[in-house]
Amino acid sequence: MVSKTALYAIIAIIAIIVIVVGVYLYTTTTAPKKVTLTIEYGEPWKDLVKPVLDKYVQEMKAKGYDVEVKEKMIPYGQDFVKVITNDFAAGAAGDVVIVDSFMIPSYASAGYLYALDDLVSKWDGWNQYPEPMKKIVEWKGKVYGVMIDTDVRMIWYRKDIFKMAGLPENWQPTTWEDIFKAAEALKANADKIKSTLGIDEFYPLYIPAGTKWGEATTMQGFYMVLLGADKPPYNRLYDYEKDKWVCKSTALWRAFKFYIDVYQTYKVGPIEYNFAPDVWATHRKVFSEGKVAMDIGGSWEWGEGWGPSGIAPLKACLDQCGKDEQCYYNCEAQHIGYAKMPGYSGGAHGEPKFVTVSGGWAIALNANLAKDKTKLEAAWELVKMIASRDNIAKFCAKYGKIAPRMDALQVPEYANNPYLKAVTEYLQFTDFRDALPDYPKVSNIIQEITEKIIRGEITSPDQALDQYCSKLKETVGADNVVEYPVTKS
Repeated sequence: MVSKTALYAIIAIIAIIVIVVGVYLYTTTTAPKKVTLTIEYGEPWKDLVKPVLDKYVQEMKAKGYDVEVKEKMIPYGQDFVKVITNDFAAGAAGDVVIVDSFMIPSYASAGYLYALDDLVSKWDGWNQYPEPMKKIVEWKGKVYGVMIDTDVRMIWYRKDIFKMAGLPENWQPTTWEDIFKAAEALKANADKIKSTLGIDEFYPLYIPAGTKWGEATTMQGFYMVLLGADKPPYNRLYDYEKDKWVCKSTALWRAFKFYIDVYQTYKVGPIEYNFAPDVWATHRKVFSEGKVAMDIGGSWEWGEGWGPSGIAPLKACLDQCGKDEQCYYNCEAQHIGYAKMPGYSGGAHGEPKFVTVSGGWAIALNANLAKDKTKLEAAWELVKMIASRDNIAKFCAKYGKIAPRMDALQVPEYANNPYLKAVTEYLQFTDFRDALPDYPKVSNIIQEITEKIIRGEITSPDQALDQYCSKLKETVGADNVVEYPVTKS
């Protein structure tokens, strides 16, 4: 027989085992998983982030997570990219970070970002991103972010001025030749246009050039021309198969010739505007006043540039509509049109039929999350909620931005904006800059060469190409460039 003492000991041991197992089961299956996340973003995205946080916390509670989200919002006036870059370098960046998509290769190369391939492959939202919006957040075959907003570039044109020159108000050039034909028609009617609008100067076509514009010369202007100047992969600054910068090519030759034709051959571009103290304000103002009829620029100008609260709203529409935004935008649509930038021959020789360039911001995960599976899971759920269809669509509609998700067109707030609905189509054929460490240096060479063109120091595409190639070799090293045969036509 078992003594009472032994029996009590057995009972005590069983009780301890039951308690231990119960505590284990409770903590592993019942108790919420405590997680503290930090999200870092610039103030322009506060209306994308803040509306979802309370809902996120509640939904995560239902999934067994006790999540606290700490916000690290970088205020207006600070250089968002600089702050975020410094935070990554110091190990102080958020768990979830909204980054400039252009910086993703640099951050990924430095080991700052978590590769999302396994996560996006199981997320139905990923299928709503067109291929260019997926490519823009890739680096060396891996996905490091999810786009939350984007932009495109086009040819803005004045419908009312086109009409004065006998050109169609609904205009879509299909080749570069179409652009220059329109420019010559506008130039031939310059006196009539100036008299009608009461202006003292007029230029048919404005494309950013020179160092005052900085990166905008390359992205807003030169790359818009280069991408359409030849078939892929010869229409870029960088050859990804050879891992070298392109020193000479037909596309580069044609792109430099385009600038020479605008500013020298046909003399249809405003040289002096490229040297204005504030080139951005100037290009918006002169287009609004009618001193420029065609302006190669970004999609944001519809609201930011010429909208009712923009930097240079149309006087005629302000006079007609006052503070009535719907009236104003209807009026703006009567005066201003936008057209896709065509390829050199409209695709007849293998180049893209239409081209555009996109930038924008993406939401990414800190690589440190790989150390904590629970925290990683919670962070990804936050990314999915911020990048959800309705959240992105409503945010982009509010600020006149282009949503990177195609299903944004199913959301009334976005779909009811005819402008956003129309330009979202551009995402199907957009491209992006070569986000490589040496890119800023290469971009600066483009700016310098185009400035020499508008100053008249370079007068032929051969001269421009030779100087570009020579400077490129000096900058990145002769072993890091490739030269292609050049067709001079």
